[in-house]
Amino acid sequence: MANSAESRIPSAPGELPMVGHMFRLRRDPLGFLNSFPSDTDLVRFRVGPKRMVMVRDPELAHQMLCDDRTFDKGGPLIELVKPLVTDGLATCPRSRHRKYRRLIQPVFDPTRLPGYANTFTATTGLVTSRWRDGCEIDVPVEMRRIAIHAAVQVLFSGVLAPDVVDHLADDFTDFLTVVAQRVGHPPYFHWVPTPANRRFNQVVTRIRQTLRHVIAERRVDGKGFDDLLTALLATTEDGGPALTDDQILGHAATFIAAPTATIASVMGWVLFMVSSHPHIAARLRTEVDTVLAGDPAGFAHVSDLKLTRNIITETLRMYPSVWIMTRVVTTATRLGGHDLPAGTILTYSPYLMGRSAQYDNPDCFDPDRWDESRAALPRNTFVPFGKGARQCIAAQVAPLEMTLILATIASRWTFTTVPGTPLRPRATVNLTARGLRLRTSLRRPSSAITHRDDAEHVRPLDAMAGTSRSIRRKPWLI
Repeated sequence: MANSAESRIPSAPGELPMVGHMFRLRRDPLGFLNSFPSDTDLVRFRVGPKRMVMVRDPELAHQMLCDDRTFDKGGPLIELVKPLVTDGLATCPRSRHRKYRRLIQPVFDPTRLPGYANTFTATTGLVTSRWRDGCEIDVPVEMRRIAIHAAVQVLFSGVLAPDVVDHLADDFTDFLTVVAQRVGHPPYFHWVPTPANRRFNQVVTRIRQTLRHVIAERRVDGKGFDDLLTALLATTEDGGPALTDDQILGHAATFIAAPTATIASVMGWVLFMVSSHPHIAARLRTEVDTVLAGDPAGFAHVSDLKLTRNIITETLRMYPSVWIMTRVVTTATRLGGHDLPAGTILTYSPYLMGRSAQYDNPDCFDPDRWDESRAALPRNTFVPFGKGARQCIAAQVAPLEMTLILATIASRWTFTTVPGTPLRPRATVNLTARGLRLRTSLRRPSSAITHRDDAEHVRPLDAMAGTSRSIRRKPWLI
């Protein structure tokens, strides 16, 4: 039974014996969230044996996110991805987070953004150059290809062999598929030797073995790359390693998995929303043509790509990649007038907060709401990258990457929607435009997108990850 303090918190409708709200969450996660009582700050719900409390009020969620001592990372969603990323930056507890973040932060210094920008443009152009006029593309798959290319090039200096990254793209998709199937299942189900669980264990082992091999090679090689892997291999003042091999492995896996899943899921919704709003698509093309003037998109263009940036921001408001996240109460506390004992699992939803009534017409796709001439918006409701000390370390880099991806694609392609897609989202870690297919129309031939010196390290098209063969196994699941 729920404790007496928790029982005074209103419950979400539709709870069933034994399973709680599990079936509703799995079948229609966004509908489930939208069914929560709107006149209460906290709502309790249950997924199997797990009791959780949703923090609906944006101000209380902001309080929770900015106090990571009382509300630490943890909970069921974190446990789902830990087999791969273990104690990485996104999943580690507060006791280790600050040390890790200080070590990794220089890789995300703003002075590096111009160089990263050229890589984002180059990898996008290389992937999309394989598209054909009048064909249908599997949008989630194509966006994952772009995202994993960029992550490997920027964070690992492109040192992973093409066939290695090709397999990583496949394995990562398999990993996400099984994670989607595990949402709502009791943890003991994960130990049952089903085909899905065996595949999951094999995938995790392959990815970690691949990264372990790359780490060992970098240690021996000793080349002075200026990237994430070099930062992770840093030594202390006495010459000892700053991190153990297992810690390095967890961070490396995190920075392959997190940007690939996040960028890919948001960009799927971006392309869907643009293609579903022809007047916005026309304005986007006009802006891109005017600002780029036929050149590849670069860092210097971003400040003038105002509508492009606003489209990204509006999509992040409506379809944040991480649509629900969990925290764990570390010591008895009060939140919103309710006593919460230590161990309480709290959740918050960037999706719900982005649809807050504090926005005018919150269910309307309106990029212009972010125009600088408009009144300031309620920033505490916009949390696609979290807040406080645990805010995503790539909160500046990710919007830049997505802006350049969209500008690069819009400069060459237009899209029409394919009936019946996307499919209804399902409960998994990332909110994906599941099964989305778009029909391509070529606007102009490819330009010389890799002519800049900064982008010369980007591999040729036929050597790039995920382009030489299709992603396997039911990509519509995620």
